[in-house]
Amino acid sequence: MKIVIDTAACDNQSEVIGGCALALQNDKNLELILTGNDEEINKILALYNVDRKRLEIIDAKEIITNEDVPTEAIRHKTESSLVKAYEALKRDDVIGLISAGSTGAVLSGSVLRLGRIRGIHRPALAPILPTIDGKEVCLIDCGANVDCRPEFLVEFALMGVSYMKSVYGIESPRVGLVCNGVEDKKGNELTKEVFARLKRLPINFVGNMEAREAMSGNYDVLVCDGFVGNVLLKSVEGTAKLVLSTLKSTIMADGMAKFGALFMKKAFGNVKNKMDYQQKGGAPLLGVEKVVVKAHGASNKDAIQAAIRQVIKMYEGKLVDNIKSKLDELNAVSENA
Repeated sequence: MKIVIDTAACDNQSEVIGGCALALQNDKNLELILTGNDEEINKILALYNVDRKRLEIIDAKEIITNEDVPTEAIRHKTESSLVKAYEALKRDDVIGLISAGSTGAVLSGSVLRLGRIRGIHRPALAPILPTIDGKEVCLIDCGANVDCRPEFLVEFALMGVSYMKSVYGIESPRVGLVCNGVEDKKGNELTKEVFARLKRLPINFVGNMEAREAMSGNYDVLVCDGFVGNVLLKSVEGTAKLVLSTLKSTIMADGMAKFGALFMKKAFGNVKNKMDYQQKGGAPLLGVEKVVVKAHGASNKDAIQAAIRQVIKMYEGKLVDNIKSKLDELNAVSENA
């Protein structure tokens, strides 16, 4: 199986390419296509022992940056590493794409160069967050669509259910609607309408959810528009940084605490790893015709390897086909309503 990776549009190209090289070393069945400046790619690859028979490089001298207007860049920067990656993704033997570049460009490229699944109005970003009980919860959408209609969120719910079932093996994912209260009548006009629609669907909808319960372990899919989802995600990230930073500074300020921390080193490491987005890979873009993962701009080698494993799991779980099946169920419910 082949995966195409945009190596240029990121904060640290050497980390992205290094992650690709390590992934090839660790998985003998993996084949990769790297897009970007071929000279730079080869220079970095020379530091690793890589089987070149399982590696293809597509030269791309242009880069789409965060300063570019996404749709215009996808249309006009045809020699960019991201556009070249989407061209490669159209091949029958390529199962997915990974990019740590501009979120807007990845989204625009998926719609303009790849195409949405029929029946999906808007693709959505669906990162995975850790829960208190050591499991995972899918947040959809986390920023791709800040202005939404009710039908968009209904589709987000179906895609989130398909993702958690296909990739994480949860037979009946519990779906919560992010709201300002758990009562059925809470929320704005959008969430009230979405609540009523989700109640009618053949999914395990457990009702409204307050943001403080996002990582409680009581939910498998959190549904919201991209504005709310992005605020929720950034709040979680900021809180995690605050807790870890405060814990470190408090320990360093006290001699006895430093001594005690030596015995807690492994536990602290486990906590840090649990909260580290680099261990999760990236946020899949659900609702398009093939697997696309948006990696963090500052992804390191571990994050890229995790993203590659993520693409493989989504492909092997037949995620795109399962989303299509869920849409068929939605259409059947609509026709009988």
